[in-house]
Amino acid sequence: MTRSASLWRSCAKSCIRYCVLACLLTITAVPPALASNFEIAPVVLELSSARTAGVVKIVNNDNHNVSLQVRAYEWNQVDSKDELQPTQNLIISPPVFNLAPGASQVIRVVSRQAAGASEIAFRLLIDEIPSSSEGALISFKFRISMPVFIAANTAPKLQLDYQLHAGKPARLMVQNSGNRRARLLDLALTLPNGKKINAPAGGNPYTLAGLTRQYLIETETPLAAGSKVKLTANSDAGPIDTELTVAP
Repeated sequence: MTRSASLWRSCAKSCIRYCVLACLLTITAVPPALASNFEIAPVVLELSSARTAGVVKIVNNDNHNVSLQVRAYEWNQVDSKDELQPTQNLIISPPVFNLAPGASQVIRVVSRQAAGASEIAFRLLIDEIPSSSEGALISFKFRISMPVFIAANTAPKLQLDYQLHAGKPARLMVQNSGNRRARLLDLALTLPNGKKINAPAGGNPYTLAGLTRQYLIETETPLAAGSKVKLTANSDAGPIDTELTVAP
């Protein structure tokens, strides 16, 4: 097994705990706040032409009942921004359910989407449904966004290319010409003066298959075309350490 495959398998089997405080809906009274504390496994669901169904397990570690809704969306990236569109290509069962304290629920996810030459990306949005019985209590809602991927029906290939363009802000272009997503963590640039700048990734470290993602890099002074900048990051295929020449 390659290092990349091992890392992805580890991610698929891992379990993450979400302790989320979300938007404050009412401000009339200030009783103890209600939070939500969950375990979800896996954190990324991997499907393929040979494995068209998978399961997601949610455990309620809190001391109160919750109602959850799960919906499926096609996931695309346009102008470096995520776009989600509702889809019927993933069947979710059950789509709505209640969880008592300490209880768990297994969600079955079945793909109706045929695998293609490139990986296909979806997201599951798991939302808490506010309870009408909460009355004047401060009510918190949360949302979990979980990736689901259908592997390409060809051999996996990850090919990343980088371009850094001068200007203020500078523009770092990450082009994924492979057939599977790339996940870049701790993406940073070391400037000619030795200063290190972390690229703003928001909450999403992915560049989907066949797409290009832009990062805007704020610097004190514009980068000069022709200067050298060091790029570092961590990926599922291993660390990335390369030198870029700033383009006009």
